Amino acid sequence: MIEIKNCSKAFGKIQAVNKVTMDIGEREVFGLIGSNGAGKSTLMKMLYGVYQPTAGNLYIDGEKMERWNPTIAREKGIGMVFQDFRLVPAFTVLENVFLSLHSAGWKINKKKLRDEINRISAEYRLSVDPDTEVWKLDLGQRQHVEILKILLDPQTRVMIFDEPTSVLAPHEVQAFLQMLSGFRNKGYGIFLITHKIDEILAVADRITILRQGEHVCTFERRDGFSQQQIISAMMGDVPVNFELERPECSEENEAAALQLSLSGVSIKDDHDQLILHDVSFEMHKAEILGIAGISGNGQRELAEAIYGARKLQSGILSANEEDISSTDIAHRIRLGMRMVTEDPIRDNVVPTFSILENMALVGLDPIYRHGDMDWQAMRSQLQTHSEVKTLRVPQAERIAGTLSGGNLQRMAFARAVISRPRLLIASYPSRGLDIATVHAVHQTLFRLKKQGVGTILISEDISELFTMCDRILVLSSHTAFGPYCVDACTPNEIGKIMLQGENAHE
Repeated sequence: MIEIKNCSKAFGKIQAVNKVTMDIGEREVFGLIGSNGAGKSTLMKMLYGVYQPTAGNLYIDGEKMERWNPTIAREKGIGMVFQDFRLVPAFTVLENVFLSLHSAGWKINKKKLRDEINRISAEYRLSVDPDTEVWKLDLGQRQHVEILKILLDPQTRVMIFDEPTSVLAPHEVQAFLQMLSGFRNKGYGIFLITHKIDEILAVADRITILRQGEHVCTFERRDGFSQQQIISAMMGDVPVNFELERPECSEENEAAALQLSLSGVSIKDDHDQLILHDVSFEMHKAEILGIAGISGNGQRELAEAIYGARKLQSGILSANEEDISSTDIAHRIRLGMRMVTEDPIRDNVVPTFSILENMALVGLDPIYRHGDMDWQAMRSQLQTHSEVKTLRVPQAERIAGTLSGGNLQRMAFARAVISRPRLLIASYPSRGLDIATVHAVHQTLFRLKKQGVGTILISEDISELFTMCDRILVLSSHTAFGPYCVDACTPNEIGKIMLQGENAHE
């Protein structure tokens, strides 16, 4: 159905994609995998018409496309679910779907469209209410709305999914992969961009690996492929050693650590409903405290309340025995708190700024010359930080809005680390990252621990929490259970508490 021939894309002097050729047919799941910044999203945005290729050609049903943009792409049957969703938060699900239907005319037949949404939702188990405003939905439900927009367009025959499981809880991933298989059985062609090798192994008919914008190789299921083959192709000559050992913190470093305490804390969500009630725990100095829970159980609200971005409804929050319950974010930054949110694109990044300019926001030490910021000196300072190299942060002059989600995640995490935190709140820091960068993030958190830095690590990946954390707090049923020492419990026990809350012990 579609063929890309020798397509390239450059952003200034940066070659994001270089002479890539690939194609897709009916009833096929085509996996596109590679490290963060390998060019996966850029290539698919060219296919969807967001970016115009610097060189190369696109063919639809054998016909060379002379003009190409998202409108033409949709008319030719191509739909895309972006990593950062294209939705109007104040509109309902139904209204957002209507906006995407270019053939629907100017007037909404709400009853007909509502019936269609409910029919498609039931067929593919997409649990969304057509009359709910999008801002009330969690990330997984918002993804369902994006999928509905594609499915309700009768011309759609090719679907592009850009890192779709990065917004899903672990228990939702399997259902999503089954849905992809259902789409394939209905005759759709599917491009699946991901960094998760197990997902590729589960559903892909073909796999193409990209590295630094170039095609490395393509595997076909009929010929067989393994996890090790894929990792080797992704990493090239880079040595792969993913062993980790939890470090100890010296007494000297512990003395400089920031100790945190919550007593009887209650927090409301964005809908003015109580999401967490009577939460109490103490965070030891220089420990990694894990926060576990099914998506939507108050993880984001708890992180924002500790950092000062959300008010407490009741209770006391203390840092080194100082009551900071009513203090603002600026005060908590001065105390040494830093936060990497679950959605850096929304919360941690100015898209029109360069990486260097973003890094200067509560990150790099400011350097002035004649009263103005000395950007050349700031660039030199940035290059001295080992985290920039370890996390493979892109070039300082790159504009943030042109980066992939994984590269933005790297930048936000690196900025928090180089700002010398005493307490780091890291929400899903490995979400959307390739296997090598996940390892680099884990190594960095262990190095911070050794230096006396405490980390609140929020993750839905129980294996990650048991690998990284000293203790785990579980959010369930509007309250908190634990913290539990990882040496005194099992992943299965934590999983039961996540699902059943207080009933897990019965």
